[in-house]
Amino acid sequence: MKTASYTRHGPASEVLEIGLLPDPVPGAGEVLVRVVTSGVNPSDVKARAGYLWPMTAPRTIPHSDGAGVIEAVGDGVDPARVGERVWTYNVNRTENGLGQGAIGTAAELVAVRQSLAVPLPDGIDFVAAAALGVPAMTAYAALLSDGPVDGMTVLVTGGAGAVGSLAIQIAKWAGATNIVTTISSDAKAAAAMTDGANATVNYRELGTGNVLGEALLAANDGRLFDRLVDVDFGTYVNLAAGLLHHGGVIGTYASMSEPKPTVDFYPLMMNNITIRLVEIYAQSPARFTDITAGVNRILADGALTPQIDSTFALADLVAAHERVETGQQLGNVIVEI
Repeated sequence: MKTASYTRHGPASEVLEIGLLPDPVPGAGEVLVRVVTSGVNPSDVKARAGYLWPMTAPRTIPHSDGAGVIEAVGDGVDPARVGERVWTYNVNRTENGLGQGAIGTAAELVAVRQSLAVPLPDGIDFVAAAALGVPAMTAYAALLSDGPVDGMTVLVTGGAGAVGSLAIQIAKWAGATNIVTTISSDAKAAAAMTDGANATVNYRELGTGNVLGEALLAANDGRLFDRLVDVDFGTYVNLAAGLLHHGGVIGTYASMSEPKPTVDFYPLMMNNITIRLVEIYAQSPARFTDITAGVNRILADGALTPQIDSTFALADLVAAHERVETGQQLGNVIVEI
């Protein structure tokens, strides 16, 4: 099979190789997926660069998310799954989700545990399906793990990002009455409004201090928010006590501006603010089932449309990784296998 892989960490242009590797064979409890599309997430480029984990195998095929068609099944899997359209998640991870795996979706074929191949609802194309694993599952978990948001107000930071975009869409589907998001450009504001945001606030213009907090509350008609879906914990955690209702929830999944933030504890504690740290790769089997079923339910309702920034051929994987590394993409970067 044709595949992309690397044998050492480093810049995409130096370590990514396109070549041929033996076709995988599904083991017991596994399905063999003919990959049509592969999603490139920030965690994928960080793993390849060596930011997250050491090399755990002599050769690694990158990417966890993808979509395609089940071509064969191993022992213990219903043969009726052959021919099924699926989307995948957690492919390039250890079984507990906490470490780097060696086999990913940047290949023509991949054998995965059958639970990681989720039936794809009718009418959803493979490009969109490759954007469901990390982005949609993270958005769903960050927003809805602590209960419904029907009738609530929601703040999404980074609303033009892959996760933020889908968090806005999910909040709208779930009945949020007002959705406000932070953005950094007019183009990103337009994308967020298309997704269903009611208002946008440009943090690039206002900074990330009290002026930003005041602008966010003004965009919510002066009211405090019920939920915060947050892409940058280090920036927003100490604003949150002044932005959220007593008993509000922060669902956060990254802190790139400050990986070791200092937290002003007592304002958060006095307001009974829940901080939910979302590591979507590491969930219980039951929780994975709930999250994937929830994503599929929203897809089937026609309420979830991943924004696609760009698509690349497998031969152009270096450019795909470099696009994600710019941080300028609007939505998801997808590789067509």
